[in-house]
Amino acid sequence: MKQTPVHIITGFLGAGKTTFLNHFIKALLPERIMVIENECGETNIDGGLIMDGVEEIVELSAGCLCCSLSDGLLDVLSEASKRQDQYDRLVIETTGIADPSSIIQVFLEDPRVEKYFHLEQVICLTDAGLLEEWLRETDEALRQVALADAILINKIDMVSQTAVPKVQALVENINPHAVIFTGKQGVFPVPEIMKTGTTKLRQMEDKPHHFHHDHAHEHNHDHQHDHKHNAHGITSFTLTFPFPLNLDNLSLDLTRIVNLYRHQVYRVKGIIALPQYPNRVVLQSARSTFVITDGDPWKEGEKREGKLVFIGRGLKKGAFEKIFNRHIVFPAQSSLEKR
Repeated sequence: MKQTPVHIITGFLGAGKTTFLNHFIKALLPERIMVIENECGETNIDGGLIMDGVEEIVELSAGCLCCSLSDGLLDVLSEASKRQDQYDRLVIETTGIADPSSIIQVFLEDPRVEKYFHLEQVICLTDAGLLEEWLRETDEALRQVALADAILINKIDMVSQTAVPKVQALVENINPHAVIFTGKQGVFPVPEIMKTGTTKLRQMEDKPHHFHHDHAHEHNHDHQHDHKHNAHGITSFTLTFPFPLNLDNLSLDLTRIVNLYRHQVYRVKGIIALPQYPNRVVLQSARSTFVITDGDPWKEGEKREGKLVFIGRGLKKGAFEKIFNRHIVFPAQSSLEKR
C-alpha cells in the first residue's frame, strides 16, 4: 500500500504559515499537493490566499479540530485516502492557536491512518519579532516550538541583526533537537527542510545543523545535549543506552509514564535496540501514547546504541533514567537468552 507523505505546518497567528506554504508548493512542482486547512470559526480567511495549482483544499471549519482528537480529521483523511492517485503529498496547515499534538497523534497512533499516510515532519513558523512575547503569553506557542522537527524563524528582515541570534538561542533552549532555519517573507530552503523529519533519526544521532537564509552554518552544541533547558519552564534531555532494552518489560513502564506525566511530556522520539533483533526500533510519543515502529537495519559491526529525546515541562532526567535503565539487557543476559 502506497503511503502518502504528510507535512504539518504550524505556528502562531501571523507567523507567515500561508506565505511559506505557497513557497513550499512552488518549490515542489510538478508534484501535486493536497492541502487541509485547519481553521477555527465558520469562515476560512486563508483559503483564498492559497495559490492556484493546489490539487484540492479541504477546509475543516465548524470548530478547531486540534482542541480535542476530532473525528473531523479522520473523516477528511478517510476521503483523501480514496483518492490517493490524485495527489502526491498532503499538507495540513493548522490554525495559529493550535496545539498540534492531537494532529500528530492521529498519524502516529491510528493504524487506519498509518496504512495510507506517513508523517514526514512537523514544521513550525515563528515571527522573529514576536516570538518572545508569544512564548511568554501562550502555552500553545511553546508546544508548537517543542513539537517541531524544523523551526523556521521568519521575518528576520523586520528585526535588528543582534536580535536574530537571541531568537535562535530562545528556540534552541526550548527544542535543541529541531533543525532551525532563518529567512524572510516565507522563503526557506525547502530541500533542506525536507531532510528533517519525525522518524529521520539521523537528526538526533548527528550534531544539530542550523541553516540560515543564504547559507548553511553549523554549530557544535554537544555540551548542551546532556542537560536540561529551563527556558519558559521547558526541559529537554537525551537518554543514551549502550545496550539493548527489554521491550516487553519496558512497555508496562511506558504506560505508567503516560499516566503519570501526560501533562508534562510534550514529545519523545528516538531509537532503541532490542536483543537479537536486526532493526532499529523507533519509539515516539506526541501526547498520551507511546508508538513503536520498525526502523532501518543496524549495519554489521555498528554499535547498537539507543537514544531517546525528551521535551516537556518540569521533567527530571534522573527519574526517566531510572525507569529506562532497569530494562537494559547486558551482554551476559543476552548470551544466556541464546541458550
